[in-house]
Amino acid sequence: MNLKHLEYFISVAEYLSFTKAAEHHYISQTAISYQITSLETELGLLLFHRNKRAVHLTTAGEVFYKEAKQIMESLDKAVSKARGANSNCQGNLTIGFNSYIGKENLPFWIQAFLSSYPNINLNLIKHDTNDLQDVLHTDDIDILFCLSHDFSPSSKLSWKNIYPVDFDPLCVVVHCDHPLASKPVIHRSDLVNEPLVFWDEKSNPRGYDFIVKDAKKTGFLPTLVTTASSAEALLLLVESKRGFTILPRCFQAKANASVRFIELDCENANNASLIAIWRSANSNPTIPMFLDIIDKNPIRSNH
Repeated sequence: MNLKHLEYFISVAEYLSFTKAAEHHYISQTAISYQITSLETELGLLLFHRNKRAVHLTTAGEVFYKEAKQIMESLDKAVSKARGANSNCQGNLTIGFNSYIGKENLPFWIQAFLSSYPNINLNLIKHDTNDLQDVLHTDDIDILFCLSHDFSPSSKLSWKNIYPVDFDPLCVVVHCDHPLASKPVIHRSDLVNEPLVFWDEKSNPRGYDFIVKDAKKTGFLPTLVTTASSAEALLLLVESKRGFTILPRCFQAKANASVRFIELDCENANNASLIAIWRSANSNPTIPMFLDIIDKNPIRSNH
C-alpha cells in the first residue's frame, strides 16, 4: 500500500465515480480501477459496491475512508510543520503564467509564501502557455500555472489540480458591417464559405487543433485565409474586414466598437481546471513549499 492508493481511494469515495476520480488525477478509468482493486486485494476487503449505474462504499469502505482521511490530514500537518521549521531557508523559485490564468489568486499565494519564507527569491515569467511548457523541461521555470486543456501530460511532469475554472463561451467575431453582425446567435452553417482569420499553428497549436477537430466532429470546415500569433492581431484583421475569427468573450474588452462578439451556437461555458505543473525531476525544495501554501489557501474563482 502507498500514498497513491489512499489518494485514489479517497477520490473515488468522495466522487462515488471512477470516471470523475480518474479525471481528477488525469489517469484512465482503467488505471484507477486497477489501483482500487489492488488495494482491496491487499486489504482482503471489498471497499466499494459497483454496478453499471452507481458506486457505493461498503461498511468496511466507510470505516477505511474515515481513517484514510485522517492519515492524509496528519501527513499534511507533518509536512507543514516540517516546512515551517525551515522558514529561514534560502533559495529561488520561478513561476510561469500567462495573462489570463491564475492572476486572481496568484498574488495572494505569493504574498502568503513570501510571508512564510521571506528569504526565498521568487521570480515570475509571463509568456504563452505552450511556450512555457517547453521551458518547464529546461528548468527555467519551476512551477507553471495553466489550464487543464492546455496541458499535454508527460511522464516527466507532475501536476496538481487547483480549482475548477468556468470559461466564457466562444464567440464569432465579425465586423459591425458584416451581414451576420445583427444575429443573436451564429450557427456553424452560417459560416460556410466565410473567410476565417485564426491563430497560426505554432503560436496556438491547441486553438488551431480546435478548428480541425471541430471540422471533423461537425462537418464545419472554415475557409482559412490568414493566420496570426495574437488575439490583438486577429481583432485587427477583423476590424480591417479581412474575415471573421473565433475567440472567448473575455477578449471583447480588447476590441473596439467596430466589431461584434456573437455567441457560437452549442458553445456554452465549458469547464476546465487551473493546474500547477512542475518537472518531476526538479529537486528545488521551494516547489512543495509553494504548493503547500496553495493547499492552505484554496481560494476558488472564475476565469
